[in-house]
Amino acid sequence: MSCENIKTNILSFLAAELSSDEHKEILHHIEGCTPCGMEMEELEKNWKLIDRWEIEEPSARIKSGLMTAVRKELQEVQIPWWVSFKRSSIFQTVLGALGFSLIAYLILPYDQAIELCETNISNAGLLAFFPKGLIYFVLGLLYGLVPVSISGICFSKSVEENPLIKGLGIGSIFAAFLVPFFIMQCPEFASGLIFIMALGIIAGSLLGGMGTFWAFSSVSMRTSP
Repeated sequence: MSCENIKTNILSFLAAELSSDEHKEILHHIEGCTPCGMEMEELEKNWKLIDRWEIEEPSARIKSGLMTAVRKELQEVQIPWWVSFKRSSIFQTVLGALGFSLIAYLILPYDQAIELCETNISNAGLLAFFPKGLIYFVLGLLYGLVPVSISGICFSKSVEENPLIKGLGIGSIFAAFLVPFFIMQCPEFASGLIFIMALGIIAGSLLGGMGTFWAFSSVSMRTSP
């Protein structure tokens, strides 16, 4: 084995990673080669020093400083707004309200609800004793209030800061989706009737959102120590 091969394999020799034949060949070469023997001796001394080297445990002060720096770095990490929004109670509540509203529509579509009211009024039923505009406003109110309230109860979390503003945002987003859908489903009815019901949907959505978040906030404040 040449001196160049010895230099290439000397660390593997010290780490006992060579085969027995290679180990014997290097020993045989070192016995007759003074430069390689001296280099082997020097590296072997350093190798033994590395084995005796003990890694010191960092002090509590260093650990505390490191953890503080890591926390600061994590706080400065910018999470995309859409990720934060998807995790928020606002997104979950609006999505749930739209789902409950769709279920309500499948059970009793808007046009059928209006026709039932018209039939009751024309047959001098109970609804005939109330103003027609009020009837359709309350009907729209229920279509907006009930889904938002149910979804708020199911999905909203404890809100301690600005509950009314967050509830207003939920109601506004929900109404922005529901009102156009409602108008598209009832093209054959009078525009005045549609307008009154749309106002009811908006009012119900806003009341449901603000009322639910305000209620959760009040309960959280009373139960917190």
